[in-house]
Amino acid sequence: MAKRKLTQPTISTADERIVGTRELLERVLPVNRTTLWGMVRDGKFPRPIRLTRHRIGWRWSSILQWLAEREANPLERREYPSRDKSG
Repeated sequence: MAKRKLTQPTISTADERIVGTRELLERVLPVNRTTLWGMVRDGKFPRPIRLTRHRIGWRWSSILQWLAEREANPLERREYPSRDKSG
């Protein structure tokens, strides 16, 4: 019986399209703009690439990779104080 070789998924040219900030926030990452830039600053989300002096964007493949990492290693939920009114 032959061993099956595991291969990395291939990235197609469709995965290399550029996603702008508006599309990223509307369709992919449901956070506000300030939260997005805080995540980029803290290294929790990929840095964008500068396309022109006034335009930036993210490679779709880097977004997919970030999402795969989040699925594989989800962040723990933040603990919230109890709303128990007794006492």
